[in-house]
Amino acid sequence: MGSGYKDFAPGDVLTAANVDGYLMRQTVMTFADASARNTALSGVLDEGMVAYLEDSNIVTVYDGSAWQTTASAAGKSYEIVKFTSSGSFSKGSYPWATTARIRVVGGGGGSGGCLLTDNTEKASLAGGGGGGGYAEADIALSAMGSSETVTVGAGGAAGTTSGGGGTGVTTSFGSLVVAAGGVGGAVSGTQDNLQVYGGAGGAGGAGSTGDLLIAGSGGTGSMTYSGHMVSNSLGGASQLSGSQTFKTSDATIAPEAGVSFGGGASGGANQGGSASAAVGAAGAVGIVIVELFG
Repeated sequence: MGSGYKDFAPGDVLTAANVDGYLMRQTVMTFADASARNTALSGVLDEGMVAYLEDSNIVTVYDGSAWQTTASAAGKSYEIVKFTSSGSFSKGSYPWATTARIRVVGGGGGSGGCLLTDNTEKASLAGGGGGGGYAEADIALSAMGSSETVTVGAGGAAGTTSGGGGTGVTTSFGSLVVAAGGVGGAVSGTQDNLQVYGGAGGAGGAGSTGDLLIAGSGGTGSMTYSGHMVSNSLGGASQLSGSQTFKTSDATIAPEAGVSFGGGASGGANQGGSASAAVGAAGAVGIVIVELFG
């Protein structure tokens, strides 16, 4: 095993045991990769040995039972990886990392459409989409597969002129962290312009797998007031999104797409005899954020 430190005096004999104990087993050895290191040192392993691996640029230390990664060549100990579209996470690309904090947001719900209003005393009111759910977990990289599938949920589709908005797609990091998308807002039939709510807002998506689970907020319904005024509905918010601006009008209010990431779309409103049928708006895409710690 390594012999610690010795101050050699002039005339001391440098034996083979001295070379092995004070030099070879206490130096920083360089190998092409872990396989080359393991082959070369399999018969002489000692606790405290240090080896640098050229393929991954990391420093490893033998703790008496296994090789442990201590640092990258650049001393890296933190990195953020973001996915705004689906892909895969390969832990081998981050050999210095030991733990990951993974945060996911489901896609936001789309808003409903607005029907044609052909009478000045009628209104058509669309519901806003729900915000995507949120999930978070701290996970050791040793608990992950070599490659984890990352699915980023798309926002729910805009409602047709006679239909509700689509539900946002679930976002997931493998099966380890999962959050559902927000539900689409509804469309209502035309109705008397008398202080009533129209299409209902969609419910917020739920976080379903992880250490911290937070549901998105639900979308609201549009409203019509006596005096021929209408208001838009608001899309629900996720933990990583904002919401839209509340508006009123005596004619038409256009819907707005969900705010990234995971926000539900706002619903439009028609009032009066000259308002054409209109589609809703799409919810915002979700996201996966991986914070890596060395």
